[in-house]
Amino acid sequence: MKKAILATLIIIAVCSICFAGTVNALNPGYTTWNFQGVAPTIDGQVNPAAEWTDSYHDRLYNGWTMTTSTISIKWNMESGIFETWLIEVLSDTTNDAGDWFQICYDGDTAGAGAPATDDVLINYTGHTTSTAFRGTGTGWAPDAAIVFPDMAQIASSIAASPASATPHWIIELKYAKDGTTIPGMGINTCVRLAVYDASTGQTLMWPPMTSKDVPSGWGLNSADISGGSIPEGLTIGLMVALSSVAVVVSARYFRKPKKL
Repeated sequence: MKKAILATLIIIAVCSICFAGTVNALNPGYTTWNFQGVAPTIDGQVNPAAEWTDSYHDRLYNGWTMTTSTISIKWNMESGIFETWLIEVLSDTTNDAGDWFQICYDGDTAGAGAPATDDVLINYTGHTTSTAFRGTGTGWAPDAAIVFPDMAQIASSIAASPASATPHWIIELKYAKDGTTIPGMGINTCVRLAVYDASTGQTLMWPPMTSKDVPSGWGLNSADISGGSIPEGLTIGLMVALSSVAVVVSARYFRKPKKL
């Protein structure tokens, strides 16, 4: 009984470490892996069907609950380095003026309790309007220097895709990452995404339970520039927790039997 209690406490401690990221410089439990892929057409549709198969995939969260809605990310080389995103909100099948999508970047992965001057926020509202903001050290202010679609391009539609035959909200984003087109943007950044469905009042996000105003809670957006295999979309926190549970279970049930 004592050993069972100890095992439980170990598991709780590991999970607490994994989900305590909001008080650190960045959220250690959540990372996107950004690999080079073929440049997609930014039209708000997954066309051709294999357009995003060479990207890293993860899920959006409703509170702490992982949903079926997805995010995909990759970078490509054109006139410079561009980062591209695909967001599929499978639960949103309507085109509402009150819908919005939001992506935040911490340009140098420093993390902070408030947006810094190398932090960028892009809002996309009503499926039509893009607006950029830059951190001031205490909050956000409009940044007219970020021009759409020249420096950041967003397109969306309600359409079917390989993820679901039911037409749903699809968002595609292309964003310069060379540090000159949009000052302050490094190759590795921290990032937060959120989508709001006006018809249900539901907000989905990655990482879960985070705020646009607190960069220390955002996840790491780690770019691979040397080439490699794209990992599965498990968060680091979950992988560590599962690994630790496996170790505890192994120690409990596969230890050497006592000698008689």
